[in-house]
Amino acid sequence: MCEKNWSHLKNEEDFRFVSRIPHQERHLVEALYADGRDMAIYMYDSLLAINYDFSRYPTLTALVEAFKSSWVYGGYNQDVPITAKDTCNKYDVNLWSVDQMVTLFKSQERLLAAVRITLQMLKDSDLYKMENGIQTMKQVAGIHISSVSGSSININSADATASITTNYNEPAIFADLISAIKSNGFDSETEARLVDNVQALAVSHQKGGFTEAYRDFMQNVSAHITVFGPFIAGISALL
Repeated sequence: MCEKNWSHLKNEEDFRFVSRIPHQERHLVEALYADGRDMAIYMYDSLLAINYDFSRYPTLTALVEAFKSSWVYGGYNQDVPITAKDTCNKYDVNLWSVDQMVTLFKSQERLLAAVRITLQMLKDSDLYKMENGIQTMKQVAGIHISSVSGSSININSADATASITTNYNEPAIFADLISAIKSNGFDSETEARLVDNVQALAVSHQKGGFTEAYRDFMQNVSAHITVFGPFIAGISALL
C-alpha cells in the first residue's frame, strides 16, 4: 500500500475530469480516492509499526485488539469502488485514473483479507491463549525410529541402540515467494536482495530460529508489502 500511488492518480492523471460528473453525485467518485488513500495510509502505518513500535503493541493481545473495528474488519463502505465506476458509466465519463484506483482499492482489500487471516492465526496461537488465560492443547510430537539393533528398545538400558532420522520437506511457499519476486519487475539489485531474504527465511525454517528470522524478514520487505501481502498468512502458519 502506498499513498503516493493514490496522489499520483489524483493529481498527475485524468482524475481532474471528474468535474464532468454533476456536482450532486461527484462525491460518489471522489470517495474512491478519499477512502482508498485513507486505507493505504492507515494500513501502512499500522503494519509497519508492528516491526518497531513495541510500546504500541507490547503484547500479542494488544496487537490483535488494535485492529478491531479497523479497516481490516470492514470498517469502511465496501461498495465504494463499484459505486464510483457505476457513477462514471452513468454519465459516460471514462477515466483511466478511476479504473486504476478501483484496481488499487481491490488489491488493498486483498491485503486486508490476508491480515485478517494472520490475526486469526495469532488468536489461535498458544501465546495469545496464555496471555488471555485460555487453556491450550499441546500436540504430542511424533518420532520416527529406524535401524534398531536387536528386537526391542529398552528404556534406561545401555544395551539398546537406535538411530532417529528426520526428513525435511521445504514448504512450497518459499519457492512461490521467489517466483513472485522474479515476476514483479524489480531491478536486479532489489530482486537479489529480496530473494536472499526469502532464502534466509527458508534456511531458518529448516535449521531453527524461524521466529526471529520471520520478524527480520517482515522488517526487510516492509517496503514491498503489496508483493508479499498474499503470502503473509501462509508464512505465519509456519510459526
